[in-house]
Formats: sequence, structure tokens, C-alpha cells
Amino acid sequence: MNKAATELFGYTEIELVGNQIAIICPAFDEYMKTSLELGISENIGKKHEVRGIKKNGQEFPIELGIQEFSDANSGKRYFCGFMKDLTMLKHQQAQLLERQALAEGMINASFEPMMEIDETGIIKIVNAAACSLFGYSREEFIGNNISMICGGGHASRHAGYMKRYMDTGVKRIIGMKRQVKARRKDGAEIEVELGVQEVNLSGGRKAFCGYIRDLTQQKKDKRALKKQAELIHGKFFGGEDGPL
Repeated sequence: MNKAATELFGYTEIELVGNQIAIICPAFDEYMKTSLELGISENIGKKHEVRGIKKNGQEFPIELGIQEFSDANSGKRYFCGFMKDLTMLKHQQAQLLERQALAEGMINASFEPMMEIDETGIIKIVNAAACSLFGYSREEFIGNNISMICGGGHASRHAGYMKRYMDTGVKRIIGMKRQVKARRKDGAEIEVELGVQEVNLSGGRKAFCGYIRDLTQQKKDKRALKKQAELIHGKFFGGEDGPL
């Protein structure tokens, strides 16, 4: 046992030396016995995520790596274990998953379709409203290119748009709203208002968040109002049947 091991498990060297390894790491004991008694060494030379047990009985996650070697003179077999405390890592992962779940919950709570794509146009996140609008499931969206919903003949050119921006940095749609055509799963094209925001990630990477508003009903309402206005104008001011 080295000093780091005694500090990690809460024992002194005297308390541990001469005792079974199982008191602090049952998996170490299991893998070693499997190799010795059954000749199965598939767990040796690899890293495993297992549980460790402190002197106070507290269990915690550790990364365990085991190497086996033999004494050339006596032929005795020995096992050396390398252990890494994963407690902080697991805590950070749990916090990250919690924040991710919260972010996805907020995205899905939005009544407006939202998507996130990477620098190559691959869809990473999509909310329920987007699935409902375009007729695709979440599984059909994730991992596919955003060009799948580009309408107006832009699907085949979208990769070029992305590359041009990544090469030049010239913004033509990012940070503003534009009315464009989008294509549903059934092939129908619809008018939408698209807003795109750029997000800078670690390592110089970028992500792009798209906010989409379906203009179909709005267009219908405008056409209906225009038709109604024309009818009213014709009734009161036009033709021989007018009131004047």
C-alpha cells in the first residue's frame, strides 16, 4: 500500500498489510481469484469502474486497473492494483446531467420549435414542438443533417452556406430573423420565420441554435383578412350595386 491508498481508504498501512484486498475492493479480489483459480484473465490489464469501501464503511466509485506479474525465481504470481477515486468525477457528471436535463426540459417546454446543430449541420438537440411541426420523431432528427427540413431548393446548398460562414465569418442569417421555406416529412413546404444564434463552445467549436415560428396560420389569416376587405370594399364602394 502506498500513502495515497491509506489516505483514500482511511486505514493505516499496518491495518491493511496482511489482510485480504476484499475489505477495501471486493472486485479486485474477485478478478484475482478468477485469474488464479480458473485461468480466466480477461479482467487483468484493463480498467474497470468498481466500488471501493472505506474504513468507516462508506462505499464510493473507483477506477481499478490490475496488472499481473510473476517472480522468475519462485514462480509466484502477484497482482498490482492501481485505483483512482471517481467520487468528484461522478459528482461533476451528475451535475452536468442535471443541467442537461434542465436545459432539455426548458427547450421542450417551449411552444416554438427549437433545434441545435453543430458546425457541419448535424442536429444535436430538437424539441417536441419541432417534431410536431415537421412530422419527424426525435430519433429521426438526431444525428441527421438540418438540410432534411430545408425548403425552397436550399437543401443541397446548405452545406456550402455552413462552410462559407466557417471560412469567412461573414454573417448573413445569424443574429437576425428571416422568412424562409421549410420542408416537412411529407414533402410539403411551409413558410417559417427562422432565427439563428451562434454559441461558442470549448476548444474553439461552435454550435448554432435555430428558433422557428410557423407562419402558415398567419399567412392564412392575412389572406382571409385581405379577401374580407376586398368584399367589404366591393360591397360599399364598387359596381352598380353599391350604395352610392
